[in-house]
Amino acid sequence: MDSILVKYSYVTGENQSVSAYKKLGKLGAGQKLNDFIEFTVGAGNLTDVRMIIEINPDNQQPELNLFNNILTKQFGVQRDNTNPLLDIYFDGVRIMDGDIVSPKPEILVTLEDDNTFLPVTDPNLFEIKLDTGRNQVLTIPVNSPQIKFTPAGGNNKTAKIQYYPTLKEGEYKLIVQAKDASGNKSGVNPRSVNFRVIEKQSVSNVLNYPNPFSTSTQFVFTLTGAEVPEIMSISIMTLSGKVVREIIKEELGPLRIGLNRTEYRWDGTDEYGSKLGNGVYLYKVNTRKKDKSAYDQFSQDETDKYFKEGFGKMVILR
Repeated sequence: MDSILVKYSYVTGENQSVSAYKKLGKLGAGQKLNDFIEFTVGAGNLTDVRMIIEINPDNQQPELNLFNNILTKQFGVQRDNTNPLLDIYFDGVRIMDGDIVSPKPEILVTLEDDNTFLPVTDPNLFEIKLDTGRNQVLTIPVNSPQIKFTPAGGNNKTAKIQYYPTLKEGEYKLIVQAKDASGNKSGVNPRSVNFRVIEKQSVSNVLNYPNPFSTSTQFVFTLTGAEVPEIMSISIMTLSGKVVREIIKEELGPLRIGLNRTEYRWDGTDEYGSKLGNGVYLYKVNTRKKDKSAYDQFSQDETDKYFKEGFGKMVILR
């Protein structure tokens, strides 16, 4: 045949019939043709759909037998009723309600949906609002220059919105709602998170946890402002003031504006790797800018009582 006319039809359980025609190319003796057709059967669940494919439906090309020109296939269609999964990150981490963030954070909103047939490719499926705490709730347009959208597709089931606001000092609430391509919301209510912005660059007292410790301890502190300290170290001393270990910024691991718990765990050894004895030790945090000016102290009333003139105490108990 120099060309083949194909009729595609489907009939639902309500006897609704939809048909379409398509002309395929030349078919030689002993050859095969592969083709695809896409069609929409409507919303909702359809338990009984009959697909009919008919070759040379009008017998425009005379054939001796027509009975083998028809294929019928029965199948069901189920609507996607599963909610997608929404998550929010500030500068790469999930924050606690009320945490401090940078005045210029990267706010990442992710929407993961298991339906690979209908990936989330439309940024308008996201709704982002920012409550400034001044009786003003701003709706952030998804076509804003502060927004970058990455669609899902292929093996990637997650669509992403990256939001880059510039914020003044104060308290805020981020409110986010999103839907998948089938219209399922991520939740009955929008997802919201409260956060604070402090423009002044400062560092809080550094606590170690656990304290006392036997095998290792981490350091916990809060940074405010737009940038992490350029130079930072923790000096650990005996009660007489002798420095037995100096932990530099590069050892502490990645730092961020807001609450930090270091990836680094101090194992209670001195500069030479020898274990220090049981007892009480002092420690002090040193922070300064490259111009040698000091960072301001961020006061946390509940922890300030554990420090005297910037010195804290830790106990090794093996």
